[in-house]
Amino acid sequence: MSKKNNNVTDYWDYSLYKILDKGVLEDVLKFHQSTTTIKNGDYTNPFSHNTYNWLDQVEYQDTLPNFFLGEIDLDITKENFQNSKREFKKESIPKSTLGNILYKSFGRSKDHSSKRYPSAGALYPVMPLIYILDDEAVLGIPSAKGVYLFDSEKSVLKKIKSWNEEEFNSFVQSINPWQNELYSNILIGYAINMEKTVAKYKKRGYRHALIEVGLMAQAFREVIKQENSLGDFCWSGFDDNTVTYYSGLNPRLCPVTLLQWFGITGENI
Repeated sequence: MSKKNNNVTDYWDYSLYKILDKGVLEDVLKFHQSTTTIKNGDYTNPFSHNTYNWLDQVEYQDTLPNFFLGEIDLDITKENFQNSKREFKKESIPKSTLGNILYKSFGRSKDHSSKRYPSAGALYPVMPLIYILDDEAVLGIPSAKGVYLFDSEKSVLKKIKSWNEEEFNSFVQSINPWQNELYSNILIGYAINMEKTVAKYKKRGYRHALIEVGLMAQAFREVIKQENSLGDFCWSGFDDNTVTYYSGLNPRLCPVTLLQWFGITGENI
């Protein structure tokens, strides 16, 4: 029998702290922070000429072994897959469409508590955030601008952050520090609850969480391709800590690790 879900937020889960290894948590937090991008006004290109030469050779190429024992031909009929889309129309998405794609991507099954994607130990430590950057971005949600957390148990959006003008401008700059461009007026963020991540599986739990982020992003892409004219692309070129801060979360304990832009492309994908 599936365990019953409750609505107790992770931040108040006192039983978690009875089993949490603080040393492991600190190690994981330090490692994660070492991977973050801190802008601080530095626009220096991190790639050398040699790096670009190497990229010309390896982009869009499989990683294959130099030596192998043999090959087996497979009977394959090639088809076109949905690729990343970076150009979106400034059109509003209906509330019903948004709800449908969020539920099918991140919601719980009708007859049990599992989701579309697997999670180690059924812990689901990754929180799907919805950023609405314009009050008119979603038809049926007035004054929608802000950050929301999708509650998969109740199938509701919980608003966790509103911005004043200064905060919003800082947030926009932190999303794309080097180009200062918004690709769409709505996007998804994936934030990892680091304490929940390491409580059971210790450091290995961090690996599980990163895998889960990828699974969620792919689940979202597979769902929106069922909707005509919707597309997406994943984005990691953001100022991690600043984005997390302006998402209303703790940059150390609940860092945003991936953003996924989406919107109406105007194409019948």
